[in-house]
Amino acid sequence: MRLTAGCLAVLAGLGVAAGFRLAVGTDSYNFWGAAIVIPIVIAVNVVLIRRVTRGEEDSWLSGLLGTAFALKIVGALARYYVAYVVYAGAADAQRYNLYAATYYKQWRDGVIVFELGGKQGTQWMEVITTALYTVIGPSPLAAFVVFAAFAFWGQYFLFKAFRTALPDGNHKRYAALVLLLPSLLYWPSSIGKESWLMFFVGVTALGAAYLFAHRRRAIPLLVVGAAGTTLLRPHLALLLFAALFVAQLFRPTAARSTGILSKVAGVVVLGAAAFVLTSQSASFLGIDDFSLQAVSDSVDVASNQASEGNSSFEASPIQSPTDIPSAVITVLFRPFPFEARNAQMLMQGLEGLLLIVLVVRAWPRLRHLPTLMKAKPYVTFCVVYMAAFIWAFSGFGNFGILARQRVLMIPFFVVLLALPEVGRWRPPDNRTVRELARARR
Repeated sequence: MRLTAGCLAVLAGLGVAAGFRLAVGTDSYNFWGAAIVIPIVIAVNVVLIRRVTRGEEDSWLSGLLGTAFALKIVGALARYYVAYVVYAGAADAQRYNLYAATYYKQWRDGVIVFELGGKQGTQWMEVITTALYTVIGPSPLAAFVVFAAFAFWGQYFLFKAFRTALPDGNHKRYAALVLLLPSLLYWPSSIGKESWLMFFVGVTALGAAYLFAHRRRAIPLLVVGAAGTTLLRPHLALLLFAALFVAQLFRPTAARSTGILSKVAGVVVLGAAAFVLTSQSASFLGIDDFSLQAVSDSVDVASNQASEGNSSFEASPIQSPTDIPSAVITVLFRPFPFEARNAQMLMQGLEGLLLIVLVVRAWPRLRHLPTLMKAKPYVTFCVVYMAAFIWAFSGFGNFGILARQRVLMIPFFVVLLALPEVGRWRPPDNRTVRELARARR
């Protein structure tokens, strides 16, 4: 009798839970709840992967998604082990876990009360975790897997955005990078902000790709992406939509009135969105004056707070053009292997070396980046967001914090490593932009 993929997934999940129980040595609901929830999560995601790859032209995508999801679960278990065994619960996830474990029973009884008086992102993360525990019970092990699966689909949306916006790009390379890079498998795979934000950053990227390709559902996707990102980090949403505004402003238009009107309408809508997000970010950062100097001062304060601990280093915040090269290298590639002080940093350093090698190999295509940005607004969107992110985080002098934060930027950076090959790409005729977009619907 042949077993279905769903049955195999359930059996695999039970095996994973049982093996992990032996590793952590616990008989609490944390384990038994995970033994029930993890197989269900795996089975549901197997079904979803089969659904999104049904009729897929790229025969390799189904296998890659399955492999990536399996490794994502491994990443979640590794994150749990480090947080609760190596660091004995001294992690942000434990704060969310304790809060949710305290209040989930009240939620089940219909008493949903919460106060948002501290840091917006932290408070909302506690509420989100409580909502999850209301359904699955107080099992941080199960919650790690649920959040990892949530982030996995954000990474899939990023791949889908790339394929939509750059139909002549190297789809297989981008898929491998955005789904299999160790940092993307590990960091956004726990109870935490990175997992939640990875999903909504992916939704935002897909909305941007649909907007530039004149596809339907672009605006709903952008609204959902903005809402989910703003909930935890309004300033990150501001960086995304400011980049989107710039890309829309400089995007090519068809030589007809409808194309020009569409561009102007997009600029107005995105400008209004950026204004709203600016106000939210000012409130989040605790500043009344949202000038460049005020933002810079707030970033400096946050940088000083993030430059403590065992993973601290001497940061180089961007204060003049001469600071840009070192800031780019630090935010994108450091720590280097010789700077590693633990296994996590060593893995991050090896990944940085891999990215440097890929940059060198992609250099013939990167030389054509300015020309490509003129014709492909999604590339402009990625470059502007990267630049803003590097500026904002260049002063963070802690490798651990920097590694967690930059997973929300790396998917946009690796777009540049999968650009169309030289000789295969030709700038499109602006008069046929809309016709090409209709043909791709």
